[in-house]
Amino acid sequence: MQLALNFLALQALVASAVSAASLHTRQTNRVANDTTPVASISPSDPFPTNVGYPGTRKYGPPPFLAVTDRKEGQLSTSIDTRWTPIDAEPSCDFNIFEHLGNESPYFSSPIFSSFQQSHSVLPEGCTVEQVHILHRHGSRYPTSSTTEGAPYFGAVIANVSRLTNPSSNFSASGPLSFLNSWKYELGAEVLNAVGAQQLFDSGVHHYYQYGKLYNETHKPVIRTTSQQRILDSARYWTLGFFGWDAPSKYNLEIILEGGDGLGTAGAFNNTLASYDTCNNSDTITVGDTYLRPTWDAIYLPKPRDRLQQYVSGLELTNEMVYGMQSLCAYETVALGYSNFCGLFTKDEWEGFEYDLDLQFNGDYGIMSPNGKAQGIGWVNEFLDRLENATWNAATITTENSTLDSNPTYFPLNQSMYVDFTHDDIIVSVLTALNYTQVVGDFLDPTYADPSRTFVLSHITPFAARLVFEVVSCKGKRYVRTKLNEAVIPYSGAEGCPAGKALCPIESFVGFQKENAYKDANFNKACFGVNGTDFTVTGPVRNGTVY
Repeated sequence: MQLALNFLALQALVASAVSAASLHTRQTNRVANDTTPVASISPSDPFPTNVGYPGTRKYGPPPFLAVTDRKEGQLSTSIDTRWTPIDAEPSCDFNIFEHLGNESPYFSSPIFSSFQQSHSVLPEGCTVEQVHILHRHGSRYPTSSTTEGAPYFGAVIANVSRLTNPSSNFSASGPLSFLNSWKYELGAEVLNAVGAQQLFDSGVHHYYQYGKLYNETHKPVIRTTSQQRILDSARYWTLGFFGWDAPSKYNLEIILEGGDGLGTAGAFNNTLASYDTCNNSDTITVGDTYLRPTWDAIYLPKPRDRLQQYVSGLELTNEMVYGMQSLCAYETVALGYSNFCGLFTKDEWEGFEYDLDLQFNGDYGIMSPNGKAQGIGWVNEFLDRLENATWNAATITTENSTLDSNPTYFPLNQSMYVDFTHDDIIVSVLTALNYTQVVGDFLDPTYADPSRTFVLSHITPFAARLVFEVVSCKGKRYVRTKLNEAVIPYSGAEGCPAGKALCPIESFVGFQKENAYKDANFNKACFGVNGTDFTVTGPVRNGTVY
């Protein structure tokens, strides 16, 4: 194994890493009992890498932290995360970068900390015989949409800045004086260097956790989507796990993501990007439509009014201030340093975090009418893998039938399964499996309950990982669940003994087979008509519609 790699060399290596990929297939009918036309397959290359559909790819300029970092003192990490809230006491231990929701750089989850202390070690006589890892991509640039957060504020300043408009009357002073010479310089959607490092480190970590499960005589199939940041994440992870010769030790199945657009006949069935083939996920957005506007009107006016005194020639809005907070997250992981991180109080950072909690719970979780439906496809595959059972076309949801019906691409005899995906899929999978102890909170859009369990920063930071271990103890088999290294206690809502770390596998699989598919109500939740098949005017409480 060659694990002590020079990380700078990885950037060049990953571009030439030859792995493998899946078929060019799409679903023409995304409801149950569909058929999938098969594209051209080359027997000599069953796992091609050049499959297309990488999504938006825009790279920003290289960092220059030696010049741009203006904070005094020693910097011991790649990026500058030494900022504290502007109202912090000297002894304050509040870490801004652990309260940025899904924009947080990876850190181990603090949830169920007392349970973790007593259940992190397996009982004597137990061993892990199989592992299933659902892994989010690493830190990336923001989206390319100028209506969202960071790029939105960048577009605003570009329109008023004297750098681009010499006749502008815009000026900034005090803590915002940096805006006089600031330009938006971020790329879009692709992995950045910190994200690559997160995935490489994760591969090394999981090698130490599960390296003995690798079977050299039976190369595992590792799956990813074709979107560039997901594909690159898979490649960096495998380099960390396997070493320099990683491509010779596994088959990389690249499942097409995207197509001609969300909710259209050109989208591809893909359980790792399931929203593409769940029409209502793009139109019934409880988090964005009903929850965030209420909360943003509560937490954003105070920082907006405070910062307005430092700006002339521009009237700040709530959306602009939210964009500034988002820029702290994205500039830090892309450029290493961001002046936006020094503008807000502890309460305002917690307000930003709660905004993202509301968005994801409402759009993908238990408060979403299609939350379970977006996760059920991967759950179906997971249960098939646990049971060593052939994929069942009668219960198809977002699975790709061409791939899942072919044992080359959906093998059932692996001791380790690794799938690379998005943050929202992890939330939806937890919802479909009814992990109410993690995602079951019904969030009030007018009040951020500090005792809530649903904290997106703890669930899907960049490089998040949801791990299911199949544990054998003296002839009996169990399932143990870990989320970002935290062992999750069962609540009883997944068919498992409440308060336990180990669930008998027959109880887990039996309960999920009986309930998960049925409760997701996939066809109605994804393709039903609001106002006709059901009525949604706000959040639901069970992740689906009836």
